[in-house]
Amino acid sequence: MTLDTAAQVRLRITDFPAVADLTFYGDGRDSAFGLAQGAAAYRNITSGSAYVLASNIWSATGCTFNTSGWVTFSGVISANTAFRTRFVHSVFSDEEIGHFTAVGGSVAGAALQAVHALMFDGLKRAKWAAPDGSTYDDTAALAQLKTLYDTLKEELADADVANGGFVSWAEGQGDHW
Repeated sequence: MTLDTAAQVRLRITDFPAVADLTFYGDGRDSAFGLAQGAAAYRNITSGSAYVLASNIWSATGCTFNTSGWVTFSGVISANTAFRTRFVHSVFSDEEIGHFTAVGGSVAGAALQAVHALMFDGLKRAKWAAPDGSTYDDTAALAQLKTLYDTLKEELADADVANGGFVSWAEGQGDHW
C-alpha cells in the first residue's frame, strides 16, 4: 500500500495521530473544557468520546469536540464530578500538512516547512519560569529541531543539484569561460 503525500510527510516528521485518555473534574459552572495536560494543550482533534462517572461506572454522554482542543457537553458538569475523554490528536492538521506540501514542493520540503513551524512555536515556550517558582527548559528540543532543519536543507540542496537546479548550472558555467 503506497502512502499519499500527506502520510509521507507525517511519517517524515513523526506526526502520527495519537490517542489520549484523560480524566478531568467538573466545576459546577461550565459545560466546555479545554483539553490539556500540564502546560501542553491538545489541538487538531479528529475524533473523540466522553464519559461521565455515574454510580462508579463510566457512562457515555453527549458532547462535541472541536479541532482546537475543547470538549463541550450538553449541560454543566457538576462540581467534582469526574468526566473522561478519549480522543485522537496530532500536532498538525491535514490542512497544515497540505499547506506545507504546497509551499515545500516535495516531502522533504514539506518536512522542512513543518520543522520551521515547530522551531518558531518552540521559541515561545523554550524556557520560562512561573511566579510559583516552577520552571521549564526545553532548549535541547530547539537544538534538535535546528539539526533536523539543517539536515533537511542539505538534503533539498543535494536534490536540487542532482535535478539540474541553479547551483548545478552555475557550477558548470565556470568550465566555459
